[in-house]
Amino acid sequence: MNVRKNYVRVLIVDDCPVVREFMIGLLAEESGIQVVGEATNGEEGVKLAFLLRPDLIIMDIEMPVMNGLEAIEAIMQNNPTPIMVVTSYGDASLAYEAVSRGALEVVEKPSIDSAHCQQFIHKIKLLAGVKVIKHITGNKQVRQNDIIMEQRTNRRSKAVAIASSLGGSRVLETILSQLSADFPVPIVVAQHISEGFAEALADWLNHKTPLDVRVASQAEPLTPGRVLIIPPEYNAQVGVNGNIELLPCLPGNIYHPSCDMLLSSVAQVYRDRAIGVILTGMGQDGVKGMQAIKTGGGATIAQNEQTSLIYNMPRLVIEGGLADYVVAASDIATTLARVAVL
Repeated sequence: MNVRKNYVRVLIVDDCPVVREFMIGLLAEESGIQVVGEATNGEEGVKLAFLLRPDLIIMDIEMPVMNGLEAIEAIMQNNPTPIMVVTSYGDASLAYEAVSRGALEVVEKPSIDSAHCQQFIHKIKLLAGVKVIKHITGNKQVRQNDIIMEQRTNRRSKAVAIASSLGGSRVLETILSQLSADFPVPIVVAQHISEGFAEALADWLNHKTPLDVRVASQAEPLTPGRVLIIPPEYNAQVGVNGNIELLPCLPGNIYHPSCDMLLSSVAQVYRDRAIGVILTGMGQDGVKGMQAIKTGGGATIAQNEQTSLIYNMPRLVIEGGLADYVVAASDIATTLARVAVL
């Protein structure tokens, strides 16, 4: 196969010939991308990853001989390479385990829908340029009772709203795994993911933290000890009663659920008791929401450049002077624990 210079070099690992053919055809039409190899199982994928040294590997999960999880682990140990897991709804729970083993992102297999295909291609180009981080090292679990500070007499309730996009699922794992069961503030998360993947994300995170992680439902209250994941089929806001309001996505919404809508509503309801967190991601969704929290007197936390897979979302917040704290992914939980009792 003739390899062109200055192209994103992609290796496709999938046991389904129809899927491989579709992806090769899709990427062949895109300038700046070249498929340099294809493998029918994980074992072949590991060998080709070493021989071809691609810029990005597109990996399926369920395959014969060696599955995607085993292949990812082998590649990350011997030849660290950016890996994007491309899978169907049925394999979504396994796909998030792939993130724990080193994959950068989980996306739905592309359809013939042109908008979906363009998002898929955009993610390939972004992830291909990422410097692989084998593992985000975290501190030991932060026990809230160990945070000894003078308590204010004002005990109005607080809420944490997290905005997260490409690469954010691994950071969410890092944060939530460090928070203890006695963390006193409810958490609500707007994470840009494919439709149908929220249950798998919540289930995966639920096994990483003592907190109760679940997909948010209509009219569900924000409750301490609970983490609500907004389903990507909807946008969401927090109502004046502190309950979740799921709203239809508007036509033309590229990224959903909307981070701006969620964070802005938390700013309006909780005012100076709101805590906003913005994590790795492309685009600028969440910047206006962080601005609303900052303007209302709440606390704002941004992930730093060194640990961000894609720095754009936190960069815009930091450069706009909207971040009270700029910290590594491994230090966000400690920062949250301290801000929660101020």
